[in-house]
Amino acid sequence: MAYRPEACCETRNTSPAIASASAPAAPRHAGPFVAVFLAVLVACPLMAVNLWPFSSWELFSRLRADQQTAWAAVAVDPAGREHRYPISSLGHGYRGFGSIVAALPRRSPLDRAAVCAAWLRAAPPDSKLVRVYRLRWLLSDRRHGRPAPVHRTLAWICSPGGIRAAA
Repeated sequence: MAYRPEACCETRNTSPAIASASAPAAPRHAGPFVAVFLAVLVACPLMAVNLWPFSSWELFSRLRADQQTAWAAVAVDPAGREHRYPISSLGHGYRGFGSIVAALPRRSPLDRAAVCAAWLRAAPPDSKLVRVYRLRWLLSDRRHGRPAPVHRTLAWICSPGGIRAAA
């Protein structure tokens, strides 16, 4: 005797006409939502906007080495005390702080002086100079489950008289 599925099992009618008649309709706002979602999904990477969940996944798209390097600026008051100077959180003209600092040795003295003047103008009030430190740390260096301290080296000193490399 040949095997016949209809003989042992209940069969369903999967005709497209019957399936579409019994399925609930999508909400009215679903179509516009999907259109806007896809437009934002395409526009964010093209405009270099990093809005989650539409980000370009920079964290995962870069090669990360064990040794990390960054730059930090601090403002110095007349008494010589250092104060936080989150230069990278300033307006769009100050973006790319790390790239600018890394390129300082290759810039002309006039360009370096212009960069320094801009940093001083944006510094907190009563700042007499700006110090730029190179920060280095190892991702694998952990102490008691926490990252090891960052090694800070003075790289540049920016004052109203100009900018100079630290000795």
